[in-house]
Amino acid sequence: MEDNCDTYGLSSTMGPKLRELVQIQLTYELNSLLGISSKFDFDWSESCIEGHDGMFLDGSLENYSGIILINKQESIKADGWMDFIQEGDFFLAYWDQITVWQNDKKLFSKDFGISSFACALVPEKLRWHLKEVRKQ
Repeated sequence: MEDNCDTYGLSSTMGPKLRELVQIQLTYELNSLLGISSKFDFDWSESCIEGHDGMFLDGSLENYSGIILINKQESIKADGWMDFIQEGDFFLAYWDQITVWQNDKKLFSKDFGISSFACALVPEKLRWHLKEVRKQ
């Protein structure tokens, strides 16, 4: 795999299919948490590995910190840590922690742990090992 560390930071091991899936799932959750429907540009250049790793689709991934999202049109900027659940064919990327600003004012913050929204997407039989649900 080509070295894209300047663009993708330590998330450079994700292939295009895996990166697209992760970004779709993280955007879906963030839009749900904010009660909006926005598109975001992802900046992975400062992403850093935090320990939990796996392989899925066309690459490998870890729970990354240092993920930046930007929506210039709505003056929204966010940064956070992602985590994921992978069991067989089931895969879900979710925000472990995220803070969102709009026009340089804090709009939303979610502390560490899986959100109620993301937890509801996990099949019941896979929920036994999840972190505490944060109701946000």
